[in-house]
Amino acid sequence: MAIKKSWYEIIAPKMFGEVCVGETPAADPKLLVGRVIKVSMADIDKTSPKFFLKMVFRIDSVEGSKALTSFIGHDIMYERIYRMVQRRTSRIDCVRTVVTTDGTKMRIKVVLIIPKKVGNSVQHTVRAKLSESVDKVVSENSVETIIKMILSDDFQRTIRDECKKMYPIAMVEIRKSEIIV
Repeated sequence: MAIKKSWYEIIAPKMFGEVCVGETPAADPKLLVGRVIKVSMADIDKTSPKFFLKMVFRIDSVEGSKALTSFIGHDIMYERIYRMVQRRTSRIDCVRTVVTTDGTKMRIKVVLIIPKKVGNSVQHTVRAKLSESVDKVVSENSVETIIKMILSDDFQRTIRDECKKMYPIAMVEIRKSEIIV
């Protein structure tokens, strides 16, 4: 005999306006808890120009026919990075694990583009400044503030302003963020 499944609305966290980001079927609501969902920013906010961002949510609880989620990270589409990195440019990657003001451990992955080929010494100094500025920004803010900064490009602008003191910078993008439990 077939198992009767019910449909549940997946609700984004409060920092994203608690909008419905999709639906999923389940035979038992307990089976939903722990599921991970990736949602495009265009599906969350129809007016957002950041269609290339994918927000990652985890279902924490089910209330009635609504599955409530929490934010666990974000990622960008690989095509975005491929378009940023072009011939005769230098790409610098940085991965930092920092604790926010609200006590959450967060891993931030940043990609920085220099408009021409540079040597290892320049890459080393720019990466050191990049690491320092990422640590500073993340450790002075809460998770919610950091996500708002990423969405409004304030985070990227702050890093770019700090790093361009070392060498001219073409572009900075927060490639990925993860909340570490």
